[in-house]
Amino acid sequence: MWGAFIAIFAGIWLLQIILTQVQVKHYRDTIKRMSKRASGYLGAGVEKRKLGVGKVVIIVCDEDGTIVDSQLMSGVTVFARFKTFNEIIGESIYHLQDKAELEDLQVPISMAIKNIEGQLNKNTT
Repeated sequence: MWGAFIAIFAGIWLLQIILTQVQVKHYRDTIKRMSKRASGYLGAGVEKRKLGVGKVVIIVCDEDGTIVDSQLMSGVTVFARFKTFNEIIGESIYHLQDKAELEDLQVPISMAIKNIEGQLNKNTT
């Protein structure tokens, strides 16, 4: 009885490890694909939660700070995948903090914008 329980538990744990690796590969592939632009800046932001929905936002903007591409991954399981985040494409990174409809995404968006601003500051000095 205990042997079967341990075998099932080990199988589920191994499946979790494999599926996590698949999700990490998807994340890396998405970052790599989005970073192949001729110019612009890329920033990624993450909001992790112990319980509840985690969120990852990837933003690509041009030299003026206008968002040209964005992806959002939101979910609880390893089956979550990136989807185009059209709501912010065309917006300025400097005005995203003011949008009330993005309130539940402020943590990952702020983190992505800080990454972009760090790149902008590095290039201006």
